[in-house]
Amino acid sequence: MAETVNIGEIANRLSDDIFKFFLWKSHPRRDENFKCVSPEHLTSGSKPRQKDTHPADVIFFYEDPYLGRRIYLHTDLKSYGKDSVGTVKLRAAIESLSMSVECAKVSSQWRSIYSVPNDQQFDIRGLLFVHNHDNKYSGDFQKAVDSTDLSTIPIAPHVYVHFLGPSDISRLFTIANDIMRLQHEKTLPESYSFYYPDLVMWRRQGDVWDQAATIETLTAPYFIMKYQSREKSPSGYLIYYNRRGETPDEFVYFLDSLSRYQMLEPEELIRVRIVHIDPHPDIQSNFKSAINKYARAWGFDASRLNVLENIDLRPVTAVASTYTAPFIGWRAQK
Repeated sequence: MAETVNIGEIANRLSDDIFKFFLWKSHPRRDENFKCVSPEHLTSGSKPRQKDTHPADVIFFYEDPYLGRRIYLHTDLKSYGKDSVGTVKLRAAIESLSMSVECAKVSSQWRSIYSVPNDQQFDIRGLLFVHNHDNKYSGDFQKAVDSTDLSTIPIAPHVYVHFLGPSDISRLFTIANDIMRLQHEKTLPESYSFYYPDLVMWRRQGDVWDQAATIETLTAPYFIMKYQSREKSPSGYLIYYNRRGETPDEFVYFLDSLSRYQMLEPEELIRVRIVHIDPHPDIQSNFKSAINKYARAWGFDASRLNVLENIDLRPVTAVASTYTAPFIGWRAQK
């Protein structure tokens, strides 16, 4: 029983230790149930009846800079062994979470529990957080999700469920540890913001600073952090890149994006940190080739080329999580 409790605590501890580095906040009330308000939400079994309540492990939230409203992530924390990350459990978890979100959207009790003002603009979405506590899962979590045939799950319109699987969590854990290391080395200030440039169809709302990473940001091919100058350290951008870097053309597109975002300025330090689990062995050569190709295509002068050549690209060493049931048990005794 004690080990089961410790396993259940793993995802809770891990999610806290990760998401604070992405500037998410969480409500202090956890492991709460709220009343089901839909007669269509039925229990499983031979004699289904309306559900009494829906669970909520934790509610994370942040302000979305493009939507201009707060996003609440009604989060289901799962900690599975390698043999349990399969379609049967995923289907049940997705179905349960989607029903919880559907009810939360119209529940005055949910808003009361999680201190949501009645006049606030907000969205409620689901987040399925699936951690592999024995570190032995080597499958493709996205394929496992796709194999559940989501079209057969009765998800109500306008209900959104996001997924973070074992490899996503491992990557975010590595990034969180890298941020902490860079801050210890004084090459990244304690204060930073996630960068959201104006896009063709979307315009950022609010201040450029103090922006959290959205869930879409954390699952994108790369995301950008912006920080101000401090003492002798210049201002700059820190980019976490989650692609293999297989060809120069991949990086030409990337450099063109940085240019369109108006980031290629001489006074700004740009660092690209590769966090893909299996980067291409020629990734740095491909990046150098992309710089030369991009500079030639646009006829850059020496000063502009110098900005590109000063971009620092290097891989980040993956960090394995030590969140196991025995370890959590030791921590619980403190």
